[in-house]
Amino acid sequence: MEARYDLNRRKLLAAAEEAGFDSLVIAGEANLVYALGYGNPAGVLVLSGKCGSTLVVPLLDYERALRSVDTDVEVKAFYRGGESGIEPDIPKSDLISSENMAEAAKRVLEGCSSPAVDFKWLRWETATALSNALDNPGDGSQLISQVRSVKEEWEIGLIAEAARIAEAALRRGIEELREGVSEREVAGAVVDVIMKSGGWGPSFPVIVAFGGNTALPHHHTGDARLPHASPVLFDLGSVYKGYMSDMTRSLWRGPGGAEYRRLEELVAEAQAEAIDSVAPGVEAWEVDKAARLRLSKEGFSKYFIHGTGHGVGVEIHENPYLRPGSSEELKPGMVVTIEPGVYLPGMYGVRIEDMVLVTKRGRKLLTSFARIL
Repeated sequence: MEARYDLNRRKLLAAAEEAGFDSLVIAGEANLVYALGYGNPAGVLVLSGKCGSTLVVPLLDYERALRSVDTDVEVKAFYRGGESGIEPDIPKSDLISSENMAEAAKRVLEGCSSPAVDFKWLRWETATALSNALDNPGDGSQLISQVRSVKEEWEIGLIAEAARIAEAALRRGIEELREGVSEREVAGAVVDVIMKSGGWGPSFPVIVAFGGNTALPHHHTGDARLPHASPVLFDLGSVYKGYMSDMTRSLWRGPGGAEYRRLEELVAEAQAEAIDSVAPGVEAWEVDKAARLRLSKEGFSKYFIHGTGHGVGVEIHENPYLRPGSSEELKPGMVVTIEPGVYLPGMYGVRIEDMVLVTKRGRKLLTSFARIL
């Protein structure tokens, strides 16, 4: 297990050094999960070829961090030394008494002349203070995103397991569909399966939408109750050992729905066109165009109001983004969603989403649930 995260740290530091930096300051729970297998929204990780790896966390998280990270990662506890009544019972060498996290990180960086900082995930106050303290360091946010976008085999395995858990949860959600049940009740059943199947939890708030709510791409699951005949949309994912999955299915429950089912088939065709276009060297906009062209032939392109997909990993949305104008090339090891949708205001919406791995020769589906239900 340690070697996995050590490899990720070495990849991050190598990317920073290639960009001309001698150290990298990493923040944000997702980035720390990627680099350590341990997440802490308030922690800061410093990677340096000179000084090794040092994680700085608030004092109250010190013990958990010490037990959770690799043995070659030094753990420091940050606390405000002027706080009366606090006498930490830990080695003094592991304590950093400072007024703020930025000053603590600066101390760890002593001896580094050209650091890059992940400004994207630092709190504004910390980012500003650190920028001033380090005399305008470089921004490492983009290089971190690029490194994370290409997964190792073990990462792909964790994502695939997260997908398996989500599919089991979706199956349970569909079983719960009965007249009068609420969106919230069905979502609760979905989350229950995720937790009982080994997931850390849902990778985002589960979306269960009935009726006209299906026309809202990011509907907030509520108290709407399922009528006798209605469209239904599920959008869900699970987190497994820090890695996420994402999938969407749409269906009609009850009698009728012929027009809806025709639209469902069209969206499935658009998705298939996009999936077939996924391959190494293909630019992200080309995948988006494949789905959009199929929908435009039937006059529905104006109702497709978002990109075709995005990367998935330790975050639910990460590079690459499959949308118009995106020239990022797909590479083997990237995991992306393909999720075209058509949303007819006041009527209903259909979205179908699967996760696809970019391979050396093309693509591989990581989700296997039936698309037409």
